[in-house]
Amino acid sequence: MSSADEILYGRDTLRYVRLALLVVPLLLMVAIVIYGLLNGKVEDSISSYYLGPSRDLFVAMLVSTGVLLVVYKGAPLEDYSLNLAGFYAIFVALVPTRLGQTLSSLTSSAQIQLIRSVQISIVAVLVVSAVFVWLEWKTKKWTPRALHTSKLSTILSLSSTVALVAFIGLLFWRSIEGTDFAGVHYAAALLLILSMGVAIASHLGREDLCEVDTSGGRPIHYAVLLILMALGIIGWFVLNALGIAQALFIVEWYEIGLFSYFWYLESRRLWEAPTPREKLGD
Repeated sequence: MSSADEILYGRDTLRYVRLALLVVPLLLMVAIVIYGLLNGKVEDSISSYYLGPSRDLFVAMLVSTGVLLVVYKGAPLEDYSLNLAGFYAIFVALVPTRLGQTLSSLTSSAQIQLIRSVQISIVAVLVVSAVFVWLEWKTKKWTPRALHTSKLSTILSLSSTVALVAFIGLLFWRSIEGTDFAGVHYAAALLLILSMGVAIASHLGREDLCEVDTSGGRPIHYAVLLILMALGIIGWFVLNALGIAQALFIVEWYEIGLFSYFWYLESRRLWEAPTPREKLGD
């Protein structure tokens, strides 16, 4: 196989990674719509479907999305942020919200079984993540120095790293405690949104965030996305204060919609991106 063919196959692979990030959320959306029509109700959050008939799709969607975010490659700050977002997405799937309420409705043996399964899942993801980071470092594909090209990128990358360390500490604490894993789901969801925000910010056309302009000539699109994502977080507190039962469910799908639009922009911007061979006119 020629190097030109390999480049073309690589471009096609990235195309379909971006398409998958657009399509995968549809699996859960369709399942939730069907569930709502059949049962005449909507749960108060996406993760409330964890122990219901949509559990498999809920876990599959978030884990698949997490893996796709990790394998997708971009500029250093974007790549690091997407890796973190993928990491957090997996824990949003594995540790559902209000797990304590679920456990209280189970027998003692069922409680132990569920807690053990979550503990095992957490340890497995942490081990695999550590191996992945080691392989990245070993193959020289990633180095922390690439994240410190400016004061702003340094602040964002260091803040993201501190948040990551704190989250891992929370995981260890709750896993050893072995009760209801309080705070893990909400922390993972919040850090997922913030990490996606940093990744989107790298497309604003600012040299202190990305040395190459990846805005596609329309940085305003990414700026609006950032503002809307921030408003979504504020909106959750407002809706919750108003006593709206589906507040979290609304905000979750709102953020997923923004996330999907971001990948639509990326897919459109890079779909016909020329390969090095095409740039040379060969």
